Amino acid sequence: MPLTPSRIARLDHIAPRLRALFAAIAMVTLAGVATSPASAQFGGRGGFAQAFQPDIMQRDVTLMTSSLGLEEWQRPIVEALLQDYMSNFNTGVEALKDRMKVASEDAGKIAKSNGGDAVLEKIMAPLNSWRTEKAQMLDKFMSDLKSQLGPQQLERWPSFERALRRERLLPDGDLSGESVDLFAVLTRMQLTPAEQDAVKQPLAAYELMLDEALVTRTSSMAVLDRELSDAMTSMNYERGADIQDKVMVVRIGVRSANDAGIELLAAALGDRGDEFRTRALEAGYPDVFRPHPVMILMQQAYALPSLSPEQTAQIDALMTEFGTACREANMKIYEAVRVDQPKAPRKRVQAAADRKSGAAGSAPNTPQGANSTDPVVKARVERETMGAPFRDRLLAILTDEQKAELPGGVKVESAEAQKPDSDSPDTPKGRRAAKVAVESEAPVAGTTGKGRDQRALGDSKRSGSKSQAEPAAKPE
Repeated sequence: MPLTPSRIARLDHIAPRLRALFAAIAMVTLAGVATSPASAQFGGRGGFAQAFQPDIMQRDVTLMTSSLGLEEWQRPIVEALLQDYMSNFNTGVEALKDRMKVASEDAGKIAKSNGGDAVLEKIMAPLNSWRTEKAQMLDKFMSDLKSQLGPQQLERWPSFERALRRERLLPDGDLSGESVDLFAVLTRMQLTPAEQDAVKQPLAAYELMLDEALVTRTSSMAVLDRELSDAMTSMNYERGADIQDKVMVVRIGVRSANDAGIELLAAALGDRGDEFRTRALEAGYPDVFRPHPVMILMQQAYALPSLSPEQTAQIDALMTEFGTACREANMKIYEAVRVDQPKAPRKRVQAAADRKSGAAGSAPNTPQGANSTDPVVKARVERETMGAPFRDRLLAILTDEQKAELPGGVKVESAEAQKPDSDSPDTPKGRRAAKVAVESEAPVAGTTGKGRDQRALGDSKRSGSKSQAEPAAKPE
């Protein structure tokens, strides 16, 4: 009978650490969920899931065509090769699930008389074997594809391999800024021919630098994920935390390659360098560089047809001032995130260890927002609170009738009138005041939270780019 999660719960003769491993493996093999038990237990993302994902997909045909310059007659051949690859891959995955089911059943039988290492080896053997088969499948596809290319296309092969690795590996980031696609950022900027020429050399340098970092991350993760599995089997939390620190080192390596690429390309773009840097940071840190609700309210107010020329000038000056304040606040969050995120996996491991030992203060569901000493949380609260006086100043410019014309109609008392006894962001009252100031803003007309344009850095006006923070066109 297959080893299901319900049967696992009744295997009292198996040590708890082995029951946890069996449960994780059974959930993968029975439900087809490609989640790493090690990384789930020890606070980070591992490479286990990659075993269940194909290395080449249908969408990659477009990349092959553009990177290699495929002729029209070559496309059907490439698509046929891809179909063969996908068929073999799917067959291999189904066989792997069957082998892992059998292995988990056998592991349960030998658990009484053998140690945890023997059990782990039994369960993981099919997966490790499959990783080798999967790599061979990719090698065969690439070899078959290469055999169809002409001399000039073969010259493009190294560049194609790098592009394919970017497409496949870049999204597998765990840190902000690790997965940003600078090629896509440049494409969205619609560069002129002169600008395209200007970025050719720095783009080539960045491509090589990023590729090296991605290859290093992939090879390191292949080793570290196995070490994480071993640490989970033995419930060695300290070892798991140490391994996660090593994982963060290679992840920071990819982020650093992107950081260097941003600066190289921004310098090459001259007058549009700031625009590129802005777009790149927003793409890499969307939770940091997001529109401030007060700036959105200012934009809505600026678009009111009933404004007098004097009111228009006042709101314009206020938006400029607030944009500067937002940039400074955003950069504080940005710096805090870059320092704090790599520490998060170790913190989660320690929290899991504390919960297991019943340590005081280890409640698993403590809201992050309640921890005002956290540097990221503190910086975010300060950014929200900063908007309240600007909002008051905006509303003071508008008449009651104009306030009612705003989307949703702003008819709430000012933040000054709502101010509690203490407005420090470190106090519960201060946080409530900031929350009221933020949540009272009406949404942008015709948009949702997910649909808003995310291109504004610091919610400020900038010449040369149509950013979220630019004032709406003033109706005549």
